Amino acid sequence: MHDLLIKGAKLVDGTGTPARTADVAVRDGLIAAVGRITEPARRTINADGALLTPGFVDVHTHYDGQFLWDSLLNPSFSNGVTTVIAGNCGVGFAPARPEHRRMLMELMEGVEDIPGPVLDEGLDWRWHSFPDYLERLDEGRYTMDIGLQITHAPLRVYVMGDRAARHEAATPEDVAAMGDLVREAMRAGAMGFSTGRFLGHRATSGDHVPGTFADESELLGLAAALGSGGHGVFQIVPHGIAGNLFNAQATREERISEHAMLARIARTSGRPLIFTCIQFWEDPEDWRIMLDASTRAHAEGARVHPMTSARGIGGLTMLDGYHPFMLRPAYVEIADLPLAERVEAMRDLARREAILAQEGQDVPGKETTALLLANFRAALPELYLIGQPFDYEPGPERQLSNAAARSGKTLEAELYDHLVQGNGDSFAAHMATNYENGSLDGVRDMLANPIVISGLSDGGAHVRFICDGGLPTFQLLFWCRDRTRGPKLPLEMIVRKATHDGAQLYGLNDRGVIVPGKRADMNLIDFDRLSIGMPRMTYDLPSGGGRLVQDGSGYLATMVAGTITRENDEETGARPGRLVRSRA
Repeated sequence: MHDLLIKGAKLVDGTGTPARTADVAVRDGLIAAVGRITEPARRTINADGALLTPGFVDVHTHYDGQFLWDSLLNPSFSNGVTTVIAGNCGVGFAPARPEHRRMLMELMEGVEDIPGPVLDEGLDWRWHSFPDYLERLDEGRYTMDIGLQITHAPLRVYVMGDRAARHEAATPEDVAAMGDLVREAMRAGAMGFSTGRFLGHRATSGDHVPGTFADESELLGLAAALGSGGHGVFQIVPHGIAGNLFNAQATREERISEHAMLARIARTSGRPLIFTCIQFWEDPEDWRIMLDASTRAHAEGARVHPMTSARGIGGLTMLDGYHPFMLRPAYVEIADLPLAERVEAMRDLARREAILAQEGQDVPGKETTALLLANFRAALPELYLIGQPFDYEPGPERQLSNAAARSGKTLEAELYDHLVQGNGDSFAAHMATNYENGSLDGVRDMLANPIVISGLSDGGAHVRFICDGGLPTFQLLFWCRDRTRGPKLPLEMIVRKATHDGAQLYGLNDRGVIVPGKRADMNLIDFDRLSIGMPRMTYDLPSGGGRLVQDGSGYLATMVAGTITRENDEETGARPGRLVRSRA
């Protein structure tokens, strides 16, 4: 007898083959049969044509700390994810000596916008080496499987101490010592190695991340160490990722040269390499050049994979996050009120007039916030006003500059009135990248390429600024159902990218497809009802910290190893997820 039988589903199995109607049986956590099934089961779900896909595999998250205090792992949990991989962009928490813990937390706070008080309370530091850290995570029970990469910044600091923070060149002895620790991590089950070269990534102190300026010999030495184990992925955020965002501009020649280095790293390791590839306005055709270079690298035996986001990337301006008025005295007076009361207070004409007339005040400890708000003010004309109906491909009529011109208001007044409308959950988005010419056509072309990986959800990170943890749901409903301003993408292609491709890249060959013998990680989805909510602030982090989440709905059931973790958009309480260790 089967444990579970799903009858009459529209099966998109992750292999890329056309959708078909089928039954799927589960026994002992595995797919037991696919087709027309007549054997009995302890539980039968009549799908009635609902969409059945493999569980989503999200390979770019930052749950490194959240793994320790949260078994639910939202927002990934509410968006159909059944496997996540953390330890990206070169920042993490292992290996770690006691004297370096503060530095590693400041790096994570600065780069990934995870507040210091949250990390202070949430990290118990019951580890020293990277294998120790995996053992600590192995104690947990989660709604999904988790994996972790070893990251460059803590590795470099562990070996080089203050010399790493001063960005001194690694000696051959340093590289050998780091290589030994990478090999140790891979033997323990690390999913790969990650590093970052993006100048916009800085600690809360303003310092660049250790490893940002590592020379090629260091990176090749670490790549060789990674490759010696015969498994794992090399993940990197390039220097030339996003034009002049955060004053990190690189010339096209520098970006082409950097890509050539990425190919050499991939060849040295013999392993796949993922690099962040996004469209930016200074050179909107750059991604095509990078993709062509990656295609040639593949032909020459180097598995170089661009990774992009399925939508525009940029910061959100909202009342429960960052907004230009948050340091102004008349706003500070009401800043601690619940959202509904704050909205009512801001609608008072006298307070509105005062807030709009004021400049932000200097607040000790808010220097980073002040810098961020200055960037927001500079970008005001390019902001897009987002409300209901929810639209992630807004046209020019939704741009703040055009809306203000129509109303005759100043940019700030137009934004203010937008934020306080309704129940205060409207927001504005700065589409800093992946939105050249005000459309997602470039993103569509990237996603259509088979070597491009869809990712960058950053689950667990940017908790008050960016909310992309809902990307797994978004790419399914937007690219396969809802897009109106251009061509869509085939359902089978998007499902394969969200499941099979990430699993195969990381050697997780037991999942990512619905075929007999594979893990029963699956999503049963009411595709017509599939939706994604507005970003909302929830205060459930350690120390009462707030974070933005974006829930998906329309999930009839999400299964991990055959156990239903979410049913009819409600948590079941099951925790079948475990630490996954990579092996050759």
